[in-house]
Formats: sequence, C-alpha cells, structure tokens
Amino acid sequence: MRRGLGWLVKAAIGVLVFLVVAVVVVRVVGERAQPHEPGDFYSAPDDLASTEPGAVVRSEEIPDYTDLGTAHRVLYVSRDIDGNPTPVSGVVLVPDAPAPPEGRPILVYTHGTVGVASRCAPSLQSRDRHPMFGEGADLFLERGYVVVATDYQGLGTPGPHPYLVGDVAAMNALDSARAALAMDGVDARPEFAVWGHSQGGHASLFTGELASSYAPELGMVAVAAGGPVPDPIGLIEVNIETTIGKVLVSMALQSWAEVHDDASLDQIVAPAARPILRDIARNCIYDPAQILQSLPGALALKIRFLSTPPWQVEPWKTIAAENTPGSRPIGVPMLVVASDADTVITPEVTDRYIEGRCDAGEELEVLALSGVNHAVVGVEAAPDVADWMDARFAGEPATSSCSG
Repeated sequence: MRRGLGWLVKAAIGVLVFLVVAVVVVRVVGERAQPHEPGDFYSAPDDLASTEPGAVVRSEEIPDYTDLGTAHRVLYVSRDIDGNPTPVSGVVLVPDAPAPPEGRPILVYTHGTVGVASRCAPSLQSRDRHPMFGEGADLFLERGYVVVATDYQGLGTPGPHPYLVGDVAAMNALDSARAALAMDGVDARPEFAVWGHSQGGHASLFTGELASSYAPELGMVAVAAGGPVPDPIGLIEVNIETTIGKVLVSMALQSWAEVHDDASLDQIVAPAARPILRDIARNCIYDPAQILQSLPGALALKIRFLSTPPWQVEPWKTIAAENTPGSRPIGVPMLVVASDADTVITPEVTDRYIEGRCDAGEELEVLALSGVNHAVVGVEAAPDVADWMDARFAGEPATSSCSG
C-alpha cells in the first residue's frame, strides 16, 4: 500500500512539474512572439493644448509596404475621453494613380481587436499583420481611395487604450481623415466613408454617429460595419464562458478600469482573477503564438471570475450604456455585415441592433454571410463592401433591408 501511495505521489509530482514547465514554455514562446515596444516616433510633445484635432505631429514613409501606392506612418492630434488633446498614430496609404481634379476620396478604416497594450498598434506591425490588408485596403487603393487607418489612442502611443469606448474611437478615426487632408502629396478631398470589423465595426458605427457634430467639415458618404459590437454587455454575456471570450472580456474590463477614474476591477472581479486580467491585457493577439501566451490565464479564469456582473453595478452599467451604439442618428447609408455562424457577435445581438436602427428610420442594408466565423467576417465581406462603397460615392441609391 505504501509503495502504491508513493507511486501516486511521484506521478502527481511529475504531472505538476510537467504542467509548470509547459506554462513556462508557453509564456516564453508567447513573449518572443509579441511585438517590440514603440520607439521615439510615437512620443509627442508635452504641450498639445493649442493644437487642433487632426494636426500632424510627424510622419514618415514606410518603405516596401504596398505595391499600389505610398505608405506613411503618421502621428497626429486627436481627443481623449475628457476632450483633451492626445497623440494618436496610424497609417495613411496614397494610391499611385493620379488624383482626380476634385481630389481623392477617403476610406477611413477602423481595425478590429489586436490587443490593448501600446505595443499592439497595427502601425508597428509588418504589412502581413496589419488587418486592413486582409479587409480590403488594396481594393480601395486600386479604386483611387486614400486609406487612413488609425491605431486608436493608446496603441503605439502611451496607454491606456480606451477599448470599445465608442466616442474616443470615433474622434480618433475622424481626426485621421483630417490628418490625411493636412498632409502634402495626399491630394484628398473632404469626403469619406468608414469601414471596420468587430471592434472596428463598433468604431465605425460611432464614427457615423459623431461625424456631423465633431467634424462637420468632412462630408460623410457611407458607414459599413462588419460583425460590429452592438452591445458591450451582450459581448460579455455571450463570451464569458469561452477561452477566447475570456481574453476579450479581460481586455475590455482592464481597459475600462484604467480609462474611467471611478471604475475599479475591485468592484466586479474576484480578487484572485484581477492579476490574471492585468497579465492578459499585456498581450497582443495577431497570431496563434501571441494568443497562446494568454491561454494559461484564460484557462485559469473560472466561469464565475466576475464577483458582480458589470451590468448590475455602477459605474459599469453607465459605461456599458454609453458605449452601446444606436443612441444617435447616422443619417447616411449604412451596411451591416452579419454571419449566421458568428459565435462572438451572435446573430441575435446583431438583429436587435438592426431592428433598432430600422425602427429609427435609418437607411440600412444587411450583407448576410453564411458559415463564416467572426474572425474572417471582414475578410470575406471586403470585396462586397468595396463595391457597395463605390456605388455610394457614385451617388447610386442604396438598398434598404428594413421591412416596411
């Protein structure tokens, strides 16, 4: 009996050692896969108080980034959640084809979730990793658009990044268009459309809502949102039990706690889970190796790692409500891309948003995809989105998917 117990103890110790080594290996591999930290380009002057939104702080050409035009990394001025000037980085793509006499139209691209740490900025990545190229950037360049892709505040520039904070993302997007208009050689005209997927779809909808009041000098032509986040609480409720869902929820809650002075993880997250959330929020999620680094933490989070549901306690209830799109009119043609196989932004959640916008009288068209998972909704939809945008700039009437 003692021999048997001794064998069990040794086996248990062996398994424990194996698991510890496996976790260490995963962390080492994942950390090596993470992007480097931003350099001096992303540092802005201390005094931006008198700087207008959209003003360009600096720009530099990115060599060998696209065969269809010229790419510029840009640092420009936008506004934070309190309306204060803040530096934001991004990329501006200018097509090689000559600009028409009236100037080039602008496609404002808003990217999906890549992480909430400063080093996760898309403009820091190679072309192969920047999500805009999978979601239609080359198509728009071929058709003569200037493509502007904001990183959002806190990605590239010092954090925190206001993840799924709609008005901040909208100001960052609108000011990226202003920055493109201010740059020499871009030859853009003050007319734009906005397109984004997932977090970028959320940003696209808020850009549509805020454009007329925040940037009235810009002519907004159309808004397209692929697999958007129409309800942050719905996102949490649907994804709280899945591993990748816990990664997304961790990023959202950690970001909101850093951005909002009156929000604290202590109010809603169990004590043992709080350092895990902070650790997950350090990681980017561009590829499987990076995602792997967050998996041990996500697996360690129990389903009930929330001590109190954020939709039941302030200030979290108000934060979620303020960052739920649909409270203000957009007023230009809208395209919402939805898939029946999306398990992150479920069809039920998207349908509620669509119904609400139709009831409000918005001009909305739905592009319905079948069997496409959330991660590639923007990729699969990009050609149709580009065609739809062309028709809007050509002045063709949009088709409504709203009944009645």
